[in-house]
Amino acid sequence: MSRSTKKHIFAALKIIVAGVLLIFQVYPIFYVIMSSMKTTEDFRKLASYALPGSVNFSNYIKVFTTSPMVTYFKNSIIITVGVLIPLLLISFMAGFALSKIQFKGNKKVLSYFLLGLMLPFQVALIPLFTIFNKLNLLNTYPAVILPQIAFSLSYSIQLFYSFSKFLPDEIMEAAIIDGCTPFKTFFKIVFPMSTNSLLTVATMQGVFTWNDFINAYTFTRSTNMKTVTLGLNDFVGFMGTTDWGATFAAITVTVLPTFLFYFFTNKYMLGGLTAGAVKG
Repeated sequence: MSRSTKKHIFAALKIIVAGVLLIFQVYPIFYVIMSSMKTTEDFRKLASYALPGSVNFSNYIKVFTTSPMVTYFKNSIIITVGVLIPLLLISFMAGFALSKIQFKGNKKVLSYFLLGLMLPFQVALIPLFTIFNKLNLLNTYPAVILPQIAFSLSYSIQLFYSFSKFLPDEIMEAAIIDGCTPFKTFFKIVFPMSTNSLLTVATMQGVFTWNDFINAYTFTRSTNMKTVTLGLNDFVGFMGTTDWGATFAAITVTVLPTFLFYFFTNKYMLGGLTAGAVKG
C-alpha cells in the first residue's frame, strides 16, 4: 500500500470518527427539540426516536400560559447576574493581587482559597439552611446567591491567578511611571487585557448558576422565587404523570439561553483557558 493511499485512509477514518462524535453530541439536542413538538398521541403511538406527526408549537404555548415561566426566567436572570458581578470582581482582584503583589504569606493565602476546591457543597447545606432561617433570609435572592459566590471563588481565583502571572509586569510599570494610580492601572489597563479570562469564568459559572437546582430547591419554597430548573417540575401532574410534550418544550426554552451564550463566547473561553498555560 502506497504512502498516499495510507494518508487517504487515515483522513477518511478521521472524518468517520468526527462524524460519529458529532452525531453523539448533536442527537440529544435534536431529540429534545423533536420531542417538544410531539402531541400526546404522538408519544402514545410513535416510537421514541420517530419524528413528530406534524410541526406543532402548542407545547411551547402551554409552557408560557399554564406556568409562570416568565417569573422563573426573571428569577434565574437576577440570580445569575447577582452571582457573576461580585464573583468576577472579587475573584479577579484577589487572583491578580496574589499573583503580582509579593507579601509575606501570599502562598498560604492562595492555598487557603484553594482548600475550597476540596469541600463538597452538600456538607454546607444544613448549616447554611439553619443560618439563613435564623436571619430570615430563606425565600430571598441572597440565600441563593451568596453560597454560589462563596463556593465558586476557589476555582475562579485559581484561574485568574494563573492568567495574571502571564501578564507582563512592564506594561503595569509603564502605566505607573506615566502617572496611573494602582486602581486606574487595574481597571483601565489590566481589566481590558483580561477579557478572555473574564469571559471564561463568566461562561462557566454562568452556565453552572443558570442550571443550579440544589441551591434554589434548598433555600426557596415559594413559587415566586422558583428558577427555571425548579419550574420544570410544574409539568409533573397527579400520581407522577408527566406532560412530556410540555416538559421537553420547557427544557428547550430553559437551555436555549445557555446555548446561545456559550455559542457566542466559546472562542474567548478557549483563549482564556489556555492563556495561563504559557507562563506560570
